[in-house]
Amino acid sequence: MEPKSESDLELGLELDTRRRVYEFIRVNPGTHMRAIQRRLQMPIGLLKFHIRYLIKHEMITEKKDRYYKRYYLVGTLRTLDKEALSVLRQQYPRWIILYLLEHPGAKHKELLAKFEIKPSTLSFYLKNLIDKQLISRKRKGRESSYTLSDPEGIIHILITYRPSFLDKLVDRFLETWFEGFNGNENFKY
Repeated sequence: MEPKSESDLELGLELDTRRRVYEFIRVNPGTHMRAIQRRLQMPIGLLKFHIRYLIKHEMITEKKDRYYKRYYLVGTLRTLDKEALSVLRQQYPRWIILYLLEHPGAKHKELLAKFEIKPSTLSFYLKNLIDKQLISRKRKGRESSYTLSDPEGIIHILITYRPSFLDKLVDRFLETWFEGFNGNENFKY
């Protein structure tokens, strides 16, 4: 789907409430309905009405993940970026990705110690990240290690949508990353 022309957008966004919903999704892609409702402090019925209108008029699109429908502007993100944003909107998967950015090749045992969650819960999150092609696993004997498939793409998403995450870990990671980048032109992930 192609993004709407400027005149089509103006016609579809003539109502202030609809414009607020559209702008929120533009700034916070991958957010689900209840999060939008809480942040905009809007009655859920009114929000659903405007979201249906925006979808019907091909201004936004919805993508279902395991538990939620997440919303994006039409034609603005690649499928892999939508997958990454969907995952980064969830607390533990976001923390796992941030940890793997700083510790590529981290082992399952190391991740368990860091996040203090049940082994089955961690395995569930890691399998989901592998299925979405955001991380890869290498096995050596009985031990598995994990790395991000596209660390530069993840960093780009974190930088682009930093204000929408409302997470101090994201802020700390990006501050550290910018310090390393500014202090060393050969700095890479």
